[in-house]
Amino acid sequence: MEEEAKDKYAEKGGTNRVDLTNEEAQIADRARILFNYLDKEALPDPEKMELWSRVGNSLNSGKSAGIGKSFGGAWWFAAAAAVLLLITFSGYYLSQKDSEEEAMKNLAEEVSFSSSETQLLLADKRKINLKKDNSEVIYKNGDIQIDSLTIVKKDQVVGQEAWSTLVVPYGKRSTITLSDGTRIWVNSGSKLVYPSQFSAGKREVFLEGQAYFSVSHDESSPFYVRTNNMNVKVLGTEFDISSYDDDHQNYAVLTKGSIELVTDKAAIFGGKKNIMVPGTRAVYDPGSNRVSIDKVDVEQYISWKDGYLILKSAPLDGILKKLSRYYRYDLSLKEEGLADEKFSGKLDLQENIEHVIEIIATTTSLTYHKTGRRFILEKGIQTQ
Repeated sequence: MEEEAKDKYAEKGGTNRVDLTNEEAQIADRARILFNYLDKEALPDPEKMELWSRVGNSLNSGKSAGIGKSFGGAWWFAAAAAVLLLITFSGYYLSQKDSEEEAMKNLAEEVSFSSSETQLLLADKRKINLKKDNSEVIYKNGDIQIDSLTIVKKDQVVGQEAWSTLVVPYGKRSTITLSDGTRIWVNSGSKLVYPSQFSAGKREVFLEGQAYFSVSHDESSPFYVRTNNMNVKVLGTEFDISSYDDDHQNYAVLTKGSIELVTDKAAIFGGKKNIMVPGTRAVYDPGSNRVSIDKVDVEQYISWKDGYLILKSAPLDGILKKLSRYYRYDLSLKEEGLADEKFSGKLDLQENIEHVIEIIATTTSLTYHKTGRRFILEKGIQTQ
C-alpha cells in the first residue's frame, strides 16, 4: 500500500507540476513532505502502516464517489486530500510532547533522590523534609498535615504550575491522602506528581516507581494515573502500579473494582486498551510493546504497603531488588546462576535487614557476607 501510494504520488503530482494550479501544487508539496517524514521513520512502523491503510481507504472511497471526475480527472487530488488529513494526525502526534502529561513527567525528571529523607516539594517552591521512615501526608481543609503533628498551609498556586511532588528515596515509604480523599501508599525509590486541588471533572497524577492506590469514587471525575509506559483510568477502586525505570517490565495489579490500562501511549490513533478485573495482573514489556494479563494472588504484590512481603516461588534476584529499595542496601548474588533460585515465605520488613537476609539464606541453603551496607549471597560450602 505504501509503495503504491508513493508511486501514484510521483506519477500524478510528485514529478510533473506543469498542469497544476497553485493550490494543487501546494497540496502536492505537503504530500511530499509527509512521505519524506514517514520515510525518516519519525513514527513507529505500526503507525506508518495505519497511515498508509487510511490513505488507501480514502482513495478507494474517493474513486467510488467520483472525486476524480469532479476535479477534472485529477485522481491524485484525492490522494493529496487524504494525505492532508494524515498530516493533521501526525501534527497531533507531535503536539503530544507539549501535553499536560509530558509536563508532569518533566517535573518528576527534574527531581533527584539526592536527599536521604522523604521530601514534599510544593508548587510554590517550598521544600519540606519528612523525618520518619514511614511518613504520612494529608490534605484537609486547605491545610497539609504531616505525620499527625505539623500543619502546613497549602500552596495557592493554580493552573499548570500547581503541581506538587512527593519524593520518596530508597529506604523510606510514605502515605499521602489527596484533596479528593484518595489515599496512596508510595514505595521506596518513587516520585508522585499531583495537584494540591483537583479541577472539576479531572483527576490525574504522575507516578515514577511503585504505589498502591485507594481511589475515592467519583462518577463524574475519572482518576488517571500516568506513568512513563502506561496509564490507568478508574472511577473508584484499589490497585497497585509498579513502574520503575530500571525494571524491564511494568505491571498493574487490581484488587477491587475495574481499571482501564492503556499502553503504547505514543500511538497517534490511540494506545492499546485492556480492561482488568479483580485478582489479575497486567504485565507490560516496553521492549516488545506487549501486555499479558493473568490471575494472581494479589497479596504477593501489595503486602509491601503493610510492612511485609508474601512470596511464593519468587525468583531470588527480584526479591533482592525489592529489599534493596526498601532498606537502601546493596544486595547482590555472587553467581549469576542463583538469580532464578526460588524463595517462598513471609518476610517481616519491620525487622532489620540482616535478620531478613538470614531467613532467605537459611531457606535457600545460601551463605552471605556483609561489608558496610552491602550483602553478597553465595552457595554454601559443601561439607562431607
